[in-house]
Amino acid sequence: MSNPSAPLRIGGAAWLDADAGVAERRDLFMVDGVIAPDDGREAPTLDASGLTALFGLWDCHAHVGSLMYDPGASGYFESASQRTIRAGENMREAATMGVTGIRCLDETDDLDLSWARAYESGSTPGPRVRGAGRALRATGGHGTAFPRTYTRLDVMMICDGPDAMARAVRTQIERGAHWIKIMLTGGLYSPHETADGAQLTHAELASALEVANMRGIPVAAHCGGTRPAIDFSNLGGRSVEHGYMLGEEAADVLARNGTWLVPTIGVTHDQEYIAAEGWPVHAAERSRELMPIHAAALRACIDAGVPIALGADLNPIGPRLHREMEMLESLGLSRRWILHAASVGGRALNGFGPGSLPEPGAAADVILVDGDPLERLDVLRRPRFVVTHGRLVAADGQICWPER
Repeated sequence: MSNPSAPLRIGGAAWLDADAGVAERRDLFMVDGVIAPDDGREAPTLDASGLTALFGLWDCHAHVGSLMYDPGASGYFESASQRTIRAGENMREAATMGVTGIRCLDETDDLDLSWARAYESGSTPGPRVRGAGRALRATGGHGTAFPRTYTRLDVMMICDGPDAMARAVRTQIERGAHWIKIMLTGGLYSPHETADGAQLTHAELASALEVANMRGIPVAAHCGGTRPAIDFSNLGGRSVEHGYMLGEEAADVLARNGTWLVPTIGVTHDQEYIAAEGWPVHAAERSRELMPIHAAALRACIDAGVPIALGADLNPIGPRLHREMEMLESLGLSRRWILHAASVGGRALNGFGPGSLPEPGAAADVILVDGDPLERLDVLRRPRFVVTHGRLVAADGQICWPER
């Protein structure tokens, strides 16, 4: 097993400050998984002369083993081990593409939490993972594909009533979840729902948030509608996912309360992907209808000052997160804004601080690339080096396996 506390030195790189949009030479020293003052001790050294260094990317809305709509229904007959392997391969590929952090918002059998522990320990190379384990939904709520049901996997927890909701939150916390994920409204998935229709009672929502807030665990809500988003934010919710139909009132409330938005713009805007993946007619049509509404909701939140991080909600994670960034640029957002939301924004949302500079104590999740991402975002797709938890995990597109 690689030593998680072993030091690493990086010399010669120009650090890109995603806040200021400027780069200047900074040598880096990492130990115990964080940036630290260089005390001169012996350590492996990466020569990064001529490269640009910056905090790595975060996909803050992932389902790492998901087959999404799965037209052939193969995933409904999988074992936990099959899905776990696919999830691990997905996350390792993402790491080679500069994704140093993944927030997983619903996975079967807590496989995201197991991978998180493995990557952190250094027993296998991969990104930093923050997971919610199994999401919480009501009977008939978002995520059901009835009459399709999983035959060998424990998927979302079904919670009806405030007591069941409180018990489910406590169960996920007991199992080590970093986040709680609730299905607050409908979305694109099922034919019998709308993107903004509430699916939890106020008592159920309040119960989930009361228990999670009491334990200091942040809550993310799949949420497309204005009124449910306002209720969630006012009760202490941490992040709204998608926000398909948020209006100015919701944007103002989210901004005032410091509630984040993870817009996942690709699930409505990437029509080429949707067609290629064979989404069912109801989902494809709903996504097209929501395209202009979703874009307007994002703009309203930006104008109101809502903090924003990026997530793709689609697999494979690496290519899809980069595509998410490209689509945001096509909507007129600046590269600097996109870069900040994709890197510093993801770190801040997940509790690793809002700083854009490698100050002592900052989590050592860093990428080194050829060129300037503010001139060409696509240089982020092919990092020369990727460091997570203060350890070199990928170089030139290949995973660096730990020494035994």
